[in-house]
Amino acid sequence: MVKLGFYGAAGEVTGSNFLIDTGEHKYIVDCGLFQGADEITEHNDEPFAYNPSEVEAVVVTHAHLDHIGRLPMLVRGGYKGPIFTTEATIELAGLVLQDALDLATHRHERTGKPLLFERVDLQRTLEMFQAVPYHQRHALLGSDGFTLYDAGHILGSAAISVEAGGKRIVFSGDVGHAPNVLLPQPETGFAADVVVTEGTYGGREREDKLDRLAVIREAVDWVTERKGVLLVPAFSVERSQELLYLLNTLFNKHQLPKIPIFLDSPLAIEALQVFERHQELYRKDVQQVRRVDDDIFSFKGLALATSVDESKAINEQAPPKIIIAGSGMMEGGRIHHHLKRYLGWPNTYLLVVGFQAPGTLGDHILSGASTVNILGERIPIRAKVVRADVFSGHADNSELLDWLHGLRYADNAKVFVVHADADKTALFEENIKRAIPHVSVVAPELGQVTEL
Repeated sequence: MVKLGFYGAAGEVTGSNFLIDTGEHKYIVDCGLFQGADEITEHNDEPFAYNPSEVEAVVVTHAHLDHIGRLPMLVRGGYKGPIFTTEATIELAGLVLQDALDLATHRHERTGKPLLFERVDLQRTLEMFQAVPYHQRHALLGSDGFTLYDAGHILGSAAISVEAGGKRIVFSGDVGHAPNVLLPQPETGFAADVVVTEGTYGGREREDKLDRLAVIREAVDWVTERKGVLLVPAFSVERSQELLYLLNTLFNKHQLPKIPIFLDSPLAIEALQVFERHQELYRKDVQQVRRVDDDIFSFKGLALATSVDESKAINEQAPPKIIIAGSGMMEGGRIHHHLKRYLGWPNTYLLVVGFQAPGTLGDHILSGASTVNILGERIPIRAKVVRADVFSGHADNSELLDWLHGLRYADNAKVFVVHADADKTALFEENIKRAIPHVSVVAPELGQVTEL
């Protein structure tokens, strides 16, 4: 009997970690960091609910920290097998995991709590990665295997169809919002006995139906007219690159005012090189643009701030100006310094372009707080705060249902809803049951083990 264990992203959005136990072999899909108001939450200090040394293979959906951040802990705990994923994900994972180590080190210095993992664990983890292309079945042990399909979420992201113990178990990973700025639509249509689907925006339709370029133009025009500052907290992988591509599009259309634009994120800057190397993963129309514009992420007026001194120098540039900086949920990174300086200005435009987990600084700001604590100081919020859901990298309710409806279900198929807050899954479950009445739908609890 095949068993499926839910050891992360069950009843919450972060920490994706699922264990397949066929009775003969054990495999893991994703091993992510739990994130929240402290960026690295207490859940990460707890030991794994299974023995890492008994796991024989890991398959990863994509390179976001909440899907890969605990891989070095798994290795530190005794895991010795391969870690399979796409080539682009491997390259991004090296950058993201190094960033995770930096976060953990900062936490250690701030609180005295032990490091989650050390540099030697990270190095051993990176050596275990093996690249697997989309659409090619890759063997595991015995007759087991898996196939990767483009999830359209971030560069190299995948939905995974695992064949284990005679069952086809499909993991959605994070399903992308279509149309994505750079990537093709999420692939669907494969067979499934069991589906583990994300539900980040399940039960909710995206409210912001505006074109992304229109959102950026409005924000840029607002700060230009008022000689203000446009602050964009952005995830370093995918969102930052999308923003640069859109700004480059406006520049090529002569619709971008001549104001300085700063990308203040070392991780995002490093990730740009990965995006340059994997243009084959872009949508066809983006590849066509690349043929006439040899650098789709760069334009006159853009400055990349890699060093701390370059970041500090941004303050010396008089407004109007645009600053794109991490972290996306405003819980750390260089955006903290810019928020501390500019959030109290009435001519600041804060454009929120990503998911804000409950309890994060970004969540507090969006909830209408009049002041927030940043780097030990109470900062008044006088800025214009705009949330733009159209930039979300996650499919909304209708898009998730379309993806799920496109799968080919076996008799008595089951759908498990994960990667969603517990209080928001009920409506999505009902929507799935109406759209696909012949499947059973469950929202598992953290630590739950189910026989398939």
